[in-house]
Amino acid sequence: MKKVSIIVPVYNCESTIRKCVNSILIQTLDDLEIVLVDDGSTDSSGRLCDDFAEDSSDIKVIHKENGGLVSARKAGLKVAEGEYIGYVDSDDWIESTMYECLFSLAKDYDVDMASSGYIYEGGYTSIETDTVEEGIYSGSKRIELLETAIFNMKKCDLGIRGSLCCKLFKRSILNDIQMRIPEGVSFSEDKLCMLTFLLNCRSVYVTKKCFYHYVMNNSSMTLHPNTNYLIKVNEVYRYLSSLYDHPDFTDNMRAQAELYVTQLLIKGINSRMGFSVKNLMWIDDDWMYKVPEGSRILLFGEGNLCDTYMRQIKNSDRLNAVGAISDASEAQRYDFDYIVITYKYKPKADEIRKSLVDAGAPEGKILWFEQKEIFWKYARYAGLCGD
Repeated sequence: MKKVSIIVPVYNCESTIRKCVNSILIQTLDDLEIVLVDDGSTDSSGRLCDDFAEDSSDIKVIHKENGGLVSARKAGLKVAEGEYIGYVDSDDWIESTMYECLFSLAKDYDVDMASSGYIYEGGYTSIETDTVEEGIYSGSKRIELLETAIFNMKKCDLGIRGSLCCKLFKRSILNDIQMRIPEGVSFSEDKLCMLTFLLNCRSVYVTKKCFYHYVMNNSSMTLHPNTNYLIKVNEVYRYLSSLYDHPDFTDNMRAQAELYVTQLLIKGINSRMGFSVKNLMWIDDDWMYKVPEGSRILLFGEGNLCDTYMRQIKNSDRLNAVGAISDASEAQRYDFDYIVITYKYKPKADEIRKSLVDAGAPEGKILWFEQKEIFWKYARYAGLCGD
């Protein structure tokens, strides 16, 4: 038996698969195998998989008809021989010590799952970790962890990150659970599998370390308008509701599940269903009431997010928009009372704040407002979250 099997679903990723597989081949953990599942690729991805297998005896290749991510993961799991299972998406890459670290945690603490964070690489880089304390969760503490399985209600934030790709799972438990996930589910499949695993395992170790690089793919199908989006949300809801009778599924977890479905519905309204009005419920305009009335506002940002802030100002008689910039040196061209940074990610906003100050903008005139997803506002009103 191998220590770890790493399953990589592959579909039309000829431009990224080399970097992905090479990052797995240089893992410092010995005795691991790589299972490449060519899910009916129509480009050269399948041939590249075969080339990798010719060069390494640690690589298995499966070629199958296209069936989607869940189908590919199931196919890989059927041939995997590792004591533990890891997943890597073919357009991402991992750091060389990832599986040595996660396997050591799993074995040293005798846990069924080791969970780590990941590095998101999109328009900017962000660090994403579980919002619980680092350490082992077993017995009653596992129940505490379940209370943050989808959302950490006290922090109004994600709880355990849903991605399977930053985790290591004991195969003897995962095998049955992965096979339960409906192949018709085309998003949230990671969340559903992870949640089901947590309900059925003995113990988990959470580390704040990050090894997995999640690369934003602008061609992802989840970013394209889909008139069947509501049908797909219903598939997710039906699966979640099937878990309600599990003895460890608490009332708090049900509230999390229902908020998660609410989040999916809002995402549909904002961007996933192809509505002509985009991002209708994306940014709460409460921020305008934290700025002195009549202020001249210069926005720092670009794209849809900055456009939303601009529309809110123009459709209100409270503030006056003088322009929008994306470079700190441009601020000196405008007369303003405040600069409002429109990025959601605080570390990025802090970086921009410093660049503005270095360019001569008064630090006291630079504002940034936390913008949590809008459903949290109503969850707080309902008494579901917050301290």
